[in-house]
Amino acid sequence: MEYKKLTWNTDFITSDDLMIHTFSDRVIVSSNIKTGETRTLKDGEVICIRNDLRISKYEEFLITVAEDAATLKNFE
Repeated sequence: MEYKKLTWNTDFITSDDLMIHTFSDRVIVSSNIKTGETRTLKDGEVICIRNDLRISKYEEFLITVAEDAATLKNFE
C-alpha cells in the first residue's frame, strides 16, 4: 500500500483570533478560532467559506485541502 505524505504549516495569530494553515504558496486555510469560520484561499482568492466544521471534520477537511494542494503542485 502506498502512502502519500501530506504536510502543511500552522501559524497562530492570536491577536486576530486566527489559525492559518499554509499548504503551498498558492493554497491557505484561515480559521477564526472564536467564530469557527474557515476560509480557503487559492492564489489569494477566497474559494470557500465554511462555518460547520467540528474537530474531526476539520481534520478531514485539511487532509482534503492538502491532497488538492499537492495535485496543484504537479501542474507547476
